[in-house]
Amino acid sequence: MAKIAVYAGHGGIDAGAISNGLREEDITLAISKAVTAILRGWGYTVINNRTTDTDRNITADAIAANENKVDAVLSIHMNSNDGIPMSGAEAFISIRDTGRALALALAVLRRLDVLGIPNRGVKTSVTEAGKDSFGILRLTEVPAVLLECAFINNPQEMAIFDIARVSKAIAEGVREVIPLWP
Repeated sequence: MAKIAVYAGHGGIDAGAISNGLREEDITLAISKAVTAILRGWGYTVINNRTTDTDRNITADAIAANENKVDAVLSIHMNSNDGIPMSGAEAFISIRDTGRALALALAVLRRLDVLGIPNRGVKTSVTEAGKDSFGILRLTEVPAVLLECAFINNPQEMAIFDIARVSKAIAEGVREVIPLWP
């Protein structure tokens, strides 16, 4: 049976991006809970890094994913930028990806695009030392996707942002790429 890590970004003392009266840590937790409920309802085993507003540790998150031998990690985030608000969803994967994280990222982004959240693409981000910039991607030994669901500082985008619909789209992307029974 497939096992997925669904991690809510930020939390506790790290609220993440804050804009338009919204806090990234709250939205990512709500999405994580909803995606988890959908996947479990379909029969997936799901582990979470947090189920309440608590501090988290990226190293501990990666260790938990590795020790639990999950089939994939999905780290949920919201984007934000300075200046005129941008729009869309994007995903980051490891430079070490062998293709499964890319497939997962593309499947999720396609579904979010249908909801009116434009697809900004799948990207990598590296340090000057040539390592993945994001700890969850650098430390996890399984396919991992850091998903930026939308721009929290874009009032128009957040006006159409529906946690239930976004969560269903994410779960359906998981189901497409990581079947319940391998």
